[in-house]
Amino acid sequence: MKQEKFTPFLVIFILLAVVVAFAFSYNASVTTAVTNAAYNDNRVLHEYNNEIIKKLINEPSVESWSAIVEQYEEVVIVIENSENDVVTRSKGRSWTALDVKVQTPFQYKGNAYLIKSSVYLLRDYITDVRVLVEFVFMEFLIGLSALSVLVLIIYTILLRPYKVIYNAIEEYDKTGKFKKVKIRGYAGQVYRRFASVTESLTRQQNNERRIIASISHDIKTPLTSIMGYTERLKNEGISPERKEKYLDTVYLKSREIHQLVDEFDEYLSYNMIKELRTESVRVSDIASSLRQDYADELENEGVVFEVKNSCSESTKISVDSQKLNRVFSNIITNSLKHFDKQEKVITVDFYTDRKMLRIDFSDNGEGVDDDKYEIIFEPLYTSDKGRKVAGLGLANCREIIAAHDGRIYAEKSELGGLKICIEILRVTK
Repeated sequence: MKQEKFTPFLVIFILLAVVVAFAFSYNASVTTAVTNAAYNDNRVLHEYNNEIIKKLINEPSVESWSAIVEQYEEVVIVIENSENDVVTRSKGRSWTALDVKVQTPFQYKGNAYLIKSSVYLLRDYITDVRVLVEFVFMEFLIGLSALSVLVLIIYTILLRPYKVIYNAIEEYDKTGKFKKVKIRGYAGQVYRRFASVTESLTRQQNNERRIIASISHDIKTPLTSIMGYTERLKNEGISPERKEKYLDTVYLKSREIHQLVDEFDEYLSYNMIKELRTESVRVSDIASSLRQDYADELENEGVVFEVKNSCSESTKISVDSQKLNRVFSNIITNSLKHFDKQEKVITVDFYTDRKMLRIDFSDNGEGVDDDKYEIIFEPLYTSDKGRKVAGLGLANCREIIAAHDGRIYAEKSELGGLKICIEILRVTK
């Protein structure tokens, strides 16, 4: 059992042990006192009954018995005849459930009578100050011992580890580095989780700074070209052919800047806004739309584009169609950037794998090294040596698929290039 689960049970066990100790001590003390009191009262009442009987049988008549009975004020006395009728009884307190009762039969002038006497059981126990003092002292010692153990456990298990955590956080605040401390149990898990989250946030902040710096660098390069060609366009002696060439260059550089800004904007929005507008969509409709949206465009680019759907007509997934289409666009755009052959091929396969829908995008481009399949989805990765940052498109894909509780990963394509695999849970109802 983990210590974070064990600690509450330990504290509860100690508290229960204290309660049981108090109850047992109280029960033992009271039981002993009651037993002794009952034994003594029973013996005394027998002596009283014998003493009273001797006095009663010497009286001339039954009517004079009341005077004898009234002499015993601390005892409740009742005398009954053979028909259970009360002949006489003492005045004052009545019998209770906590009385010790003794009854003794006797004969008077040939008739049978029964004398019943009783006393309150706990009268001596309650009025015995010495017994009360001993009991309270014993309970005080037990409570003090239990409290000391409980305080020690609370300090050792709860307070001391968090004091260590506090000192470690103070040091992190000063140095920016987490100190490795040995803390067991739940407190240690809290510290390690806090350190992990803080380090993750620090890495994310550093990544964002590097992305911003890299985007800024990548924007400056085409922007410098735009400014240069714009300056040249101001010259009056420039030929129409060169002017048109300069304008085409300015337009291409502007598109580069626009693409960079779009990628960066998408990356930020997908990291900040996680809401999806999902709906149940048939896979056959998704495959058909994908084929219609890109067939003509890719044909114009000289790309052989093929979409295969092995799913039944009833196969559905719950997705945000707009964001899923953005994933498709980013993957296809990434393939277009990395073709290194005259013949260009992109295939898309839709098929089911257990409870998942799997969508495989394969191309025959340059691909990536085997050790790069994971990092191509990082926002800072680029295979283009001329750029500091790229790959925001695939990073956005990962964010979108993760928001759908799905999975996206890469592997080597059978066509010789890269394969991007998407897995999304199918709708089973």
